[in-house]
Amino acid sequence: MAPNVVGINPTPPDADFSPTNTVEPGCLISGTPNDRGVTQFASDDGSLTAGVWTCDTYHERVPSYPADELCVVIDGSVTVTEAGHEPRTFGPGEAFVIRRGTVCEWDVTGPFRKFFMEYDPARR
Repeated sequence: MAPNVVGINPTPPDADFSPTNTVEPGCLISGTPNDRGVTQFASDDGSLTAGVWTCDTYHERVPSYPADELCVVIDGSVTVTEAGHEPRTFGPGEAFVIRRGTVCEWDVTGPFRKFFMEYDPARR
């Protein structure tokens, strides 16, 4: 039986990471994301996942954020600019939440690494 308390390792082995391809080519403004992640927890119905995600320097336009997501920056920084709002920059140790459907831009200074926890009811 799997434990009910699951630790999220901030530095899993490189071999555990898989390409996530979360950056749509048509949304890329600059850079090369080389995005990859490790899911270390998934709810029984698959709607909630948590783990570590990493990427290189890039800038993208996100027409509709795909899930509700809690991010905690481990390394690097990201500037998130929500449509109609001032840019906000987050660095190591800082946390933020983005609601599903948010229109925004991500400008990542890499190498970048974050803890993530996503909720997507469509994954049920």
